[in-house]
Amino acid sequence: MAVPAVGARLLAAFLLGAFLLACTSRGPCRLVGFDPFGGAAVGFDLTQVLGQTVPDQVQVWACLDLRCVRHIGSSRWTFEANDGEITDPEVDVRVVVGDHGRVVFDATRLVQLDEEQPNGPGCEPTFFNADVLATPEGDLIQQ
Repeated sequence: MAVPAVGARLLAAFLLGAFLLACTSRGPCRLVGFDPFGGAAVGFDLTQVLGQTVPDQVQVWACLDLRCVRHIGSSRWTFEANDGEITDPEVDVRVVVGDHGRVVFDATRLVQLDEEQPNGPGCEPTFFNADVLATPEGDLIQQ
């Protein structure tokens, strides 16, 4: 059964309108597949400290605004708090490195987090992140 020319144009116009409405109703936001809850992440580069002071496998405690996690192993490590409660662009960061029961590094620093909205400006989720370098002198330097 053939569709009359007027009906085909009307159907095409309707489908085009529905497509455009669907595209514009979401606004400028896009979905790139990140965790929908947002959160914060700080990357810790411990290579300078571990390369000079700790030859064995180490235990690292990393804290982001008093939320701490423990990690055993590598010299590059990232602490993530993905509960969405971190919304302040400044956080206290602390790193403690232990080797066989002794502390070989312990430093605290206020870090400025960068805000990132991967789905577009004003679109959720919002992520906060920063990188710090631990130095043999006992400092944490924001990268």
